[in-house]
Amino acid sequence: MDAQTCLKKMQLVGTLSMATVDENGAPQIRCVSAVHYEPDAVYFLTSRGKEMTRQLMADGRIQTLVHTRFNEMIRMSGR
Repeated sequence: MDAQTCLKKMQLVGTLSMATVDENGAPQIRCVSAVHYEPDAVYFLTSRGKEMTRQLMADGRIQTLVHTRFNEMIRMSGR
């Protein structure tokens, strides 16, 4: 499945599971529902005071996972 198709299908999902990396290199998974989609990007909102923000600023890696109503799992990784 190409990236554009993945982004279109992800828009039909209300909540994304997002993983960051903590200071020990361990994955930390959260659910995020404040998401905005563009043709070539995914934006999400989080508070500056949250651990997720600190982990993103320190490491920069993130991975998302959604389960669509079409019974597909879509995973994206990025910085």
